[in-house]
Amino acid sequence: MSCNNPTVYVIGECMVEFARLSGGDFRRSFAGDVYNTAVYLRRLAPPSCSVEFVTAIGDDETSAAMTAAWREENISLNHVAKLPGKSPGLYVIDTDETGERRFSYWRSASAAKELAVSLKKFDVDCLSQDDVIYYSGITIAILSEKSRQVLFSFVREAKRRGALIAFDPNYRPALWESREAAAQAVMHAYGAADVVLTGAEEEASLFGWGSENSELAELERIGVKEAILKSGEHGIFGMWNSERFHVPFNPVERVVDTTAAGDSFAGAYLAFRICGISPQSATQQAARVAGVVVSHPGAIIDRDVFFSQIKAGAGLPERLTHVDQ
Repeated sequence: MSCNNPTVYVIGECMVEFARLSGGDFRRSFAGDVYNTAVYLRRLAPPSCSVEFVTAIGDDETSAAMTAAWREENISLNHVAKLPGKSPGLYVIDTDETGERRFSYWRSASAAKELAVSLKKFDVDCLSQDDVIYYSGITIAILSEKSRQVLFSFVREAKRRGALIAFDPNYRPALWESREAAAQAVMHAYGAADVVLTGAEEEASLFGWGSENSELAELERIGVKEAILKSGEHGIFGMWNSERFHVPFNPVERVVDTTAAGDSFAGAYLAFRICGISPQSATQQAARVAGVVVSHPGAIIDRDVFFSQIKAGAGLPERLTHVDQ
């Protein structure tokens, strides 16, 4: 996946996050599955890589604060639609003593549900063979059927023009009217995907596929060229151009908050692949990055803390000399 001067277009939702602190107060920040991926991708990708967030926001003060946070993370906003009278969705996180999360959501009126406005204005002539499109099952789930078809049409056109399509099903049953509807939409996304980042449990829940090998075989049959399948204590299974590999499970010493574990893995994996690192090595390093993220509260951890711990403990490849921001 090594690219010269790629742009990664990340399509989806960012929300207001309120995380409960130990004293009972809440800390406000901004997060969302694909946005989290965009942040960690931008932090780890080479300077020649641009990360564009494709979404819709409101015209309120919270939306303004949100976009300011995006700019601080060096995420470009050229494809963000501002919708009068709209505002972002929000969610609250409570975390138990094991680091597992409990979420409460308020997103029915989220501006991001109308992100098709941005896609309709997107000039696909600007896409090149070095570019990457990344989106998730949550992106699909929050859209109306009409907007979903706009997204799928955009992805197909991007693929036709040579862009690489990366997809994470990120299956959340509460967002779908039925498992069958989710499975149908995810399978549609798989049909256009070059890279799939998923989990064994998700695949079993959606499609009933029974083992890591059978799940990878099904993705290969569909036409996916590169797949990463996370399987808990069984480790991570990968497939690249019909070759298979396995990365053993490496437990994190101290789990504080599992928010963004998968999102940070996806961002790191894509960043390392853009650098030309092999899928197996990228998987190993991305797992270490995710381990750093889950050892801190919240989806987006402090930049300085992140980089200091990445350089100190992640054992990144020498070619990633740009990770010193």
